[in-house]
Amino acid sequence: MFNTEVHAHKTIPEPILLARLEQSEQMREFFIQMWLQNPELAKQGGIKVRNLLTRLADANTGAETNADSETK
Repeated sequence: MFNTEVHAHKTIPEPILLARLEQSEQMREFFIQMWLQNPELAKQGGIKVRNLLTRLADANTGAETNADSETK
């Protein structure tokens, strides 16, 4: 027979949640720096990585670009 127990929702304590968010942010920063320092590696990431880095550059310069345009 199947186990039909209902499991109550569990919550993640705030300190653990905040620690996980901080770790995620550190990983994001690491990868962005890695891609900026190694453009060939960033190219392997495809359009998603290119868009992320373009938006990051735009945010740092305050410039606006067309997300559909590609530079080669």
